[in-house]
Amino acid sequence: MNIRATDLVLEIGSGNNPNPRSDILCDRYIHDNNQRAGEFAAVIDRPMVAADGYRLPFKDKIFDYVICSHILEHMEDPQKFIKEVMRVGNAGYIEVPSALSERVFGWDFHLWYCEKDGNRLVLRKKQEGEQFNGFFHRLIAQTIWFRRFFEDYDAVWYVRMEWKNRVNMHVVTAPEARWIRELDKKAWKLTQKAKPEFAHDVLFYARWMTRRVKKKIRKEIKRTIWAFNRRLNPGAIIQKLLPRLQCPACRGMLLLDDDGIQCSGCHISYTHEQGIPIFFP
Repeated sequence: MNIRATDLVLEIGSGNNPNPRSDILCDRYIHDNNQRAGEFAAVIDRPMVAADGYRLPFKDKIFDYVICSHILEHMEDPQKFIKEVMRVGNAGYIEVPSALSERVFGWDFHLWYCEKDGNRLVLRKKQEGEQFNGFFHRLIAQTIWFRRFFEDYDAVWYVRMEWKNRVNMHVVTAPEARWIRELDKKAWKLTQKAKPEFAHDVLFYARWMTRRVKKKIRKEIKRTIWAFNRRLNPGAIIQKLLPRLQCPACRGMLLLDDDGIQCSGCHISYTHEQGIPIFFP
């Protein structure tokens, strides 16, 4: 990602694995972990807000860079969401599972097949849920050789793109049956390459576990410090956020008082939870 040291970075849909470079986090759900790989509360280690992606509580072009990683495939109206992303940011990064990944793993709560066509992101509406009853999900979780295979072909499983000023996106409401058949042929050809290789698997496991342990230690230290600050003075955290925020309903100015966060325009009141503004009236 082409992020400068001075850039102010927002991450939308940060979930349980926020990017280390994100300055401010935004997620709709702070208690519901149904569509996540882990617990959200365990990673709150920097300023964040709870808000609807279709009505973001941020001022126009307030962020230099916006990260949207594994969120677009969940959106019922991706075009509406992307308009909000472009409104609050000047540039950004989008990452989604590839259409091939979607056919192999088949997350039942994902709504779109995603592909990259040149500099354009193409979304095709899914018509089915999970493939193979989660068989490949279990392979990744329980066998190190399939985890190694998955990471070896990282570029195949994900679509990644950066944008500046505008996201070039095209939405197809229903994919052709022929397109699905061709995709399944590619998926079958790729998965045939997955096989155990003892020497490679041992080295991979050692490196993988080392990375995981180091990452977990860094996260836990940062989260513990931030949790202490949130309990000590949550109001101070919100005050620092306020200059970048606006009412998602009327775009009015927001004020913090003893009763919560108040909009000076439409007078809607918003609550907060230990320094996390919640923008659902």
